[in-house]
Amino acid sequence: MPSAELASQFKSQGDSAFKQGQYAKAIELYSQAIRTDSTNPVVFTNQAMAFLKLEKYADAAESCSKALQLSPNSVKALWRRGVAYYNLKRLEDAQRDFTAAMNLNPQNTLLASELSKVNQAIAAANPESNAGSPLDISQHDLSSLAIAESSQDFERAWREHAHVPSRLYECLKLIPSARLPRLFGASLESDHVAEITAALEYGYQKCSDYELVHKVLSMLPAVNRFSLALMFLDAKVKERIQGLLKKMPPTADSKSLIDTYQ
Repeated sequence: MPSAELASQFKSQGDSAFKQGQYAKAIELYSQAIRTDSTNPVVFTNQAMAFLKLEKYADAAESCSKALQLSPNSVKALWRRGVAYYNLKRLEDAQRDFTAAMNLNPQNTLLASELSKVNQAIAAANPESNAGSPLDISQHDLSSLAIAESSQDFERAWREHAHVPSRLYECLKLIPSARLPRLFGASLESDHVAEITAALEYGYQKCSDYELVHKVLSMLPAVNRFSLALMFLDAKVKERIQGLLKKMPPTADSKSLIDTYQ
């Protein structure tokens, strides 16, 4: 029997054992499937779920990591590894995985809830750095921006966070930049660009997040009314944008962006 077919049989048996609540048996059957054919990422993610059921979080994280080696954009693998990391108290790793999963599936409210939970845990674990901070996740649900469907919902959610750069930065990390043109619709104003600039400056100063700087500033010109918003943008804000772009690794694209924001 071909190895792929035999592995599929082991996987099916593992799925059946899992549905019956026989998680240890399911793990062994998934392991047999992997030993027979280790190229199917779904087997690893299913095995990870069985490990989670048994609260074997380190094993679950390892299975998810192997799944992600085969399928880097697997939402289930990122989600389940995030759960494992959360229970292992690796909160920043959990935050990273939930954020990556949200970027791939931005309308998933359950993922947004997981991300909100880990953000609250991070804030609680660092009371001194968060005391009096405007970025109080427990009071401000950042997921409202990430799951906004219409321009109107997006604008309402934006106004909840835009006046605090640290909070808006966290929001921008949740939103796939390719969604910005649709979310802003025809409502982009120079104030939005100034608020985005302040948030990106915060992110760059905090963790040298030039990747987000590049993603957001590359996508904004595709938004309706961008040219008009740029026309009315304060010269000092333009200088700050230029400053951010000049800190990025020099490429033809970054040079083109510098010209765009002049």
